[in-house]
Amino acid sequence: MNSTPQPQSNKSLYLASVADLWNKSASDIDIWFNFYNVIVSHNVPLVDRSERIVMPYNFQLYEHFKMPTDLSNFNLSYEECCLLRAEELLNYSTKTGLPITLLYSGGIDSTMVTISFLKLKKDLRDQITVAMSPESIVENPNFYYNYIRPNFNLRSSEHFSSLFDGKSILLGGEHNDQVIGSDIVGKVNAKFGFDRVHEPYKNKFLHEWFTTNGMPKEYADWWFDMLVWHAEQAPCEIKSFFDLLWWLNFNFKWQSVFFRILLRVGRNYRSNVNKEFVDHKFFHFFSHPNFQKWSMLNPHLKIKNSWDTYKFHVKDLIFDFTKDPVYKNEKLKKGSLWKLFISKDTPVAITSNYEYLYKLDKTALYNPVNTFKGTPPWKS
Repeated sequence: MNSTPQPQSNKSLYLASVADLWNKSASDIDIWFNFYNVIVSHNVPLVDRSERIVMPYNFQLYEHFKMPTDLSNFNLSYEECCLLRAEELLNYSTKTGLPITLLYSGGIDSTMVTISFLKLKKDLRDQITVAMSPESIVENPNFYYNYIRPNFNLRSSEHFSSLFDGKSILLGGEHNDQVIGSDIVGKVNAKFGFDRVHEPYKNKFLHEWFTTNGMPKEYADWWFDMLVWHAEQAPCEIKSFFDLLWWLNFNFKWQSVFFRILLRVGRNYRSNVNKEFVDHKFFHFFSHPNFQKWSMLNPHLKIKNSWDTYKFHVKDLIFDFTKDPVYKNEKLKKGSLWKLFISKDTPVAITSNYEYLYKLDKTALYNPVNTFKGTPPWKS
């Protein structure tokens, strides 16, 4: 296994646009970049929470995101994780004297967050303001009129950056996709049908998926072998193609998902984004280690035998609260963050010192001691 690299500059990255780092003349970077070029967005750089894979640039793991490995004596249900998290956040709000601003889209994840608070306390206007847009109402109008409007203060999310004024605890609903599965499964379903999703991952369907999407065979070999090697060392059992895609999402995309909102903060509010703010005033509901442990121990509660059953357990819990059969039976996963990000003045990176960068020095940020160069650990 490659040794831990020494930074080549005084900057390390939490998040960066992969396209701005590509160097087609370097073979290690070409292997690294090809994965994003055909499988994952250029704005979602992978960072290994298990700290086994060293990237060819100076990406730094955020200290709170190391992978939980001790699963002994953990027996909380998903609902119990939600209630404990909501209680923790309300208590934290009381302790700090800061109200909570909840980013609400009307989707499955933010609806589950809202319900978790309502199960503890009905009228939350003294502690929680829901930031939302007109699209949030359209996505789930019954829930808005029956539960949001009577119980919360409301604020428009149209002026997204102003939410980062440091006067409240900003709470998002990210990481539930990483807890439950992967959006790549939906793409596989659309192209090949759902039967392949539950096949054993070692039958090389993932390799086929790589090459079908345009990845050169030698790079597909590298990525498939790496992911299999990585999965075999996971603290939980990984059996199916779905499990392997979940592990990719859960382990490697976690950090990018957390920081992508911070990258879109407008210039006038970026000075508020620092270590103090991110550690103490910016949270995502589903980031808590309890959800991560639940995810590793409950693969049977993520999806059944069709794409429309993705997050079925979460939708069942929402139905238990709202008794709305339409939402339960017809609601599919739908991305909503792009509505907040559109037309934003977006830098290409955010550093571990919370600097916003519009240009990257590829030479200075390059890390020559990386897993993509030389003999990989699964062959040594």
